[in-house]
Amino acid sequence: MNPRRSHAPLPLPFLAAILIVGAALLGMAQPAGAAWKLTYRQVATANQPTSLTSPPGHPRLAYVTERKGKIRILKGGKWLPGPFLDISNRVRTLWIEQGLLGLAFPPDFRKSHRYYVDYTARNGDVVIEEYMTYPKDPTRTMPDSRRLILRIPHVNDHGNHNGGEIAFLGNELYIAVGDGNDPGDAANNAQNLESLRGKILRIDPRGDSTTGRTYLIPSSNPYVNKPGRDEIFASGFRNPHSFDFFKPEGGETMMVISDVGQGRYEELNYLPFKLAWGANFGWHAYEGIQPYDCGELCPNGGPPGITTGLTWPQLVYSHEQGCAIIGGPVIEDPALTTVKGRIIYGDFCANRIRTAAAQTTWINDDKGTGVFLPPGKGKHSALNGFGEDGWGRVYALSNFGGIHLIKQIKVASKPNKPTKPGKKKKKKR
Repeated sequence: MNPRRSHAPLPLPFLAAILIVGAALLGMAQPAGAAWKLTYRQVATANQPTSLTSPPGHPRLAYVTERKGKIRILKGGKWLPGPFLDISNRVRTLWIEQGLLGLAFPPDFRKSHRYYVDYTARNGDVVIEEYMTYPKDPTRTMPDSRRLILRIPHVNDHGNHNGGEIAFLGNELYIAVGDGNDPGDAANNAQNLESLRGKILRIDPRGDSTTGRTYLIPSSNPYVNKPGRDEIFASGFRNPHSFDFFKPEGGETMMVISDVGQGRYEELNYLPFKLAWGANFGWHAYEGIQPYDCGELCPNGGPPGITTGLTWPQLVYSHEQGCAIIGGPVIEDPALTTVKGRIIYGDFCANRIRTAAAQTTWINDDKGTGVFLPPGKGKHSALNGFGEDGWGRVYALSNFGGIHLIKQIKVASKPNKPTKPGKKKKKKR
């Protein structure tokens, strides 16, 4: 490591004189500065992409789920031939919130070759299944490797509010499940601890071959040996579209959870993992931070008047700014220096991608990125989700098909126009 040279600072009067003279020399323009700007590059087009991820040990491969039931693999910006998985004949896509929604690889994927999907079945049920790849080829799924892990019955014929995000933390699989009912969660599923709807679940999907159980319950789950379903990790959600785990360097594990609102507010939650454990996020007593006003949807009275024991969001915006929050991860891509460590998020109806400070108090540092996906600024971009590849690079997925890599570029600022020394501008009358 080479030592840096050091110089004594110039006296302030002398430094000021240099700046004044330099600025006036022959009307020379000031050197152009530069600024960093976020933008995107479309790397591929898919059929309504819903998620993107890379398996452990294979950062060059990006697996993309398509709403209608296929998984395809991107490598070097090009699609590998054939689908990795095709379950189109079992997937329902009648509503925009249905379809093949989630994909997760366990940390031991290189050894176990297992992976998991979350989709809406033909009858509207939420289904979690396991598949396996060939031991020596992670780009091919073994025929007949399908194993049912969990099926959650649909609530009504609408079959929406399905969540869909699945992710591993250690050996446990976390599953986001919406309340399944529209409008207003009239069935009160989100607050009912005997229902798996309106929850984030935690299971060990490896199961037990000796007993035939398709999944196991971690003994540390909050409702084990207590009233409530043992699978529940957190409750009180309307439609937790996305969640993510993040561990700052030297810090504790954090969670980011985005919950789609009913008719007034969207919310983003950022909190320590240990505080999300067993937490009640308030729906349908509250929407955002306001009591839920169900109006004519509640002819027999409003939702239960819960006032204590709730976990509140850190960021809320109204439906004047969008209609459905699409949450993303905390950005860890080292190339995105201006937003690294911030939460990226957007909205399905509003063509806007923003970042917010990752903090556990009310988030005041929330700002636009200047990124507007096709079809253009001020138009409906139909953002379906965000994904991360094995390098930590972030992608925005459009329901119109675009897979967009979020990137950072340097933009030169315009130089000042030169003026002749001593020439004064005429005053306008």
